[in-house]
Amino acid sequence: MREATLSDIERLNAIVLLLGSVMSAVIMREFKHFFSFAVGSSMMVLNFRFLRKIIEGGFSNPNISKKEVLIKLPVKFLILVALVTVVIVFGDVSVTFFLIGLSTVFISIVINQVLGIFSPATKRRQKNGA
Repeated sequence: MREATLSDIERLNAIVLLLGSVMSAVIMREFKHFFSFAVGSSMMVLNFRFLRKIIEGGFSNPNISKKEVLIKLPVKFLILVALVTVVIVFGDVSVTFFLIGLSTVFISIVINQVLGIFSPATKRRQKNGA
């Protein structure tokens, strides 16, 4: 199985955001469904990007203390939970499409792994036994 890189998953997140938004608009023909998917998916794309920055910043620079990472991660999570709560309670969104949009990162990881199965490098590795 091909090793997934964070850049590949981020790229797939953006593609899933665009394709999912277009598909929800075309199939459902209602702005509410398009908006719900786009908001949920955008939140997850940004969340993944911030998570990557926090983790890369914490591990790439030896001068940064672990306390800084331990503070940033819970703050990021609490902001995400607050945003989801505000959107669901006060926003005029379709909860089903919003939740599907929130699963964008999961969908991207699954697509990335499925694409890795069909990549030529994986097939060569399997033939050679390595």
